[in-house]
Amino acid sequence: MTRTSRAAVMPGDGTWHLQTLTAPDAPPDGGALLRVEATGVCHSDVDHMHGIVHTPYGGAYPTIAGHEIVGRIDALTPEARTRWGVEEGQRVAVRASIPLPGGTRVYGHDFAISERSGLFGGFADYLELLPESEVEPLPDGFSASELTVWEPLSIAVRWATAVQPGDSVAILGPGHLGLATIVAARAAGAARIFVTGTAADALRLDAARKLGAEEAIDVTVVDPVEHLRALTDGGVDVAIDAASGSTITVTQAMQMVRRGGSVVIGALKDRKTVEGFVSDWIPMRQLHIHAGFPGDHVKTAIELIRTGRVPTADLLGEVFPLEQLGDALDLVGRKVPGRDAIRVGVRLTD
Repeated sequence: MTRTSRAAVMPGDGTWHLQTLTAPDAPPDGGALLRVEATGVCHSDVDHMHGIVHTPYGGAYPTIAGHEIVGRIDALTPEARTRWGVEEGQRVAVRASIPLPGGTRVYGHDFAISERSGLFGGFADYLELLPESEVEPLPDGFSASELTVWEPLSIAVRWATAVQPGDSVAILGPGHLGLATIVAARAAGAARIFVTGTAADALRLDAARKLGAEEAIDVTVVDPVEHLRALTDGGVDVAIDAASGSTITVTQAMQMVRRGGSVVIGALKDRKTVEGFVSDWIPMRQLHIHAGFPGDHVKTAIELIRTGRVPTADLLGEVFPLEQLGDALDLVGRKVPGRDAIRVGVRLTD
């Protein structure tokens, strides 16, 4: 019996549509077939829908987006069983990047639906797992939608490697990555955590307080640099820029950190120039600048979840069925008047 798979296909022109594709009868040689349970929605998925690609490979269209993937192994080859140490029916996280001949490619971005089955993105019922893929076992006892936090959390853990026990930490930007960074910074031993955002971030700032931020600062009301310098007697130990698209947070981070402190440039700025950047701040204030990428901290993120150190339910946000992917993308893109979410996901199975 031929299996079919719903798939949200993006031509790259700002639209998407549901399409029915044929799922493979057997896993690819050396690989596996995944039954997707849930996939987190990232702003890069919104960009990808509009033809904006952030991967070195350069993207492919028409494509199935979605790279924050959780699912269960539906079928696998003996080689994959040995390589990954997983069994059929086991729940796993799928690492998005795949080292292939000719360069690294990314699930949800770099495969057109004309390639093989076309099922290489998380916004579909099935996903072909190529033999070069990497998967990590996930714990049961959580909803699949909650577990999709493994992906942003692994990035947040990377950002928090600059944090030492007892540090004061400022996180600039209360998006889903910024909120995950609260958890990661706390796990790294931060003693005081502050989060900054704008008036439009009221829901997210409230979530930051619930997640353990000492103070969530509305920068439209308070100057965050002066405020944090006063609160911490000269500046925080670490400032983590988690504000996607905003460049002002780069200079704010450099000014609110203490002399000899660390600044982590995490969030991407869509290649914008940083206005007001003064490079002399780095040598004169002896700042340590850390890149947000690369780094492999997936196992650490999953272990934090497994050991109950991540409030997955509090980080869940809103979850939509695949048929309502458009609503999910609009919410991530902040195009729904009067409505916001701390995180957005798509549920493939009940």
